[in-house]
Amino acid sequence: MSNIKASTSLYALIGYPVEHSLSPIFWNRAFEELNLDSIYVALSVHPDNILKSLEGLRVSGFKGLNITRPHKSFAANYCNTLHGAAKDTEIVNTIRFSSDNEIEGWNTDATGFFKLLKNFKLPVTSAVVLGNGASSKSIIWALKEYGIVRISQIARKFVEFSEEKCEFYNSKKIFFRKLSWNLKNFTNTVKESDIIINTTPIGWNENDDIIGLEESLDSTKSFVDLNYNKKSKLLAIAGKKCGNSIDGRELLFEQGIEAFKVLTNYAPPAEIIRRTIFD
Repeated sequence: MSNIKASTSLYALIGYPVEHSLSPIFWNRAFEELNLDSIYVALSVHPDNILKSLEGLRVSGFKGLNITRPHKSFAANYCNTLHGAAKDTEIVNTIRFSSDNEIEGWNTDATGFFKLLKNFKLPVTSAVVLGNGASSKSIIWALKEYGIVRISQIARKFVEFSEEKCEFYNSKKIFFRKLSWNLKNFTNTVKESDIIINTTPIGWNENDDIIGLEESLDSTKSFVDLNYNKKSKLLAIAGKKCGNSIDGRELLFEQGIEAFKVLTNYAPPAEIIRRTIFD
């Protein structure tokens, strides 16, 4: 910190809240490893102030930003160029500011989750996504890219709502449905799915619980939680019941190394980042 100068490159995480985030720790450790004159900070920005904050950081000379909930949809609308999965999902978690006033957006959550699926080589033909926020759109994109043929999405906001449809994605037929979150729908959908992905905030508090989860899991299933509270009751249940239990640090790692390369144009020190996140 004593070496910060006027020429130091500035990066930030924007969200509400951000106090739990590991991003500043591993980003700054990566800068140190590469001997880069850069710093990364986490900024808590209320949704009412998001536009003012983005503009303020841009004109103040920040090189790039990571975006977390609840700002990812807004961030996509703020950018004037979207790349790859960001264009498909209209969700952005990585913004790069260019000297010519170009504001570019990427969705490294989506591509990062696709890499996670490939790395773990999970045997998946059916999946259920819990929640319908911005992160759920990224996860659904990755599941389709991975070739999952049956995808369900269940959310409390789908009150008395259900939708079933067949669609083609990359020349493959996919059965997709949305269901309202009640105990019957939840347990039935989890029981018939190979992988369960929690994209909701449920689990950040260690005593958070989902009624019916423990009874619906077994050793044939994989559970992925985008949260990474080490004391999460949900992760403890999944670790006991499932064949695979993966917490949000894996996605944080995958999206983080991709975002690092996008924003800095340097190859990320992947092993350093992984050790920092998982210590």
